[in-house]
Amino acid sequence: MTSSTSTRTALQNCGVFTGSVLALGALLAGPAYWLASVRGLEGVAYSALLCWLPGCVMFLGIVGLVENKGFAFLIGTGLRMMTVLLGTMVIHQTRADLGLREFFSWLIVFYSVTLLVETLLLVGVRSFGCRTAG
Repeated sequence: MTSSTSTRTALQNCGVFTGSVLALGALLAGPAYWLASVRGLEGVAYSALLCWLPGCVMFLGIVGLVENKGFAFLIGTGLRMMTVLLGTMVIHQTRADLGLREFFSWLIVFYSVTLLVETLLLVGVRSFGCRTAG
């Protein structure tokens, strides 16, 4: 695999991941607004950002540096946990009014879905039930 192919794949994976985060955010915006008004939308935005950032770092940085996909997954999961943990602590300190309905419930959904999408992209699943060669 050439360097340009690796870069293109990393960029494509990051693009699919970003699209998934945006689609999930759009899907959750209605229920978040219904449950918690503007603060719910704020919580969805924070949740999306906290889960999107480590995913893109993983695809654009870690996967290119680590040969073993299992090790890359482990590093990416650790990065995701630390980013979400630190981000949640900062948000809780600065915005104590964002509770379960406004932030934490959306964070759990984003964390779970982005972990699933990241895993599927990492193992090379292009569509339901199909694996890529390699």
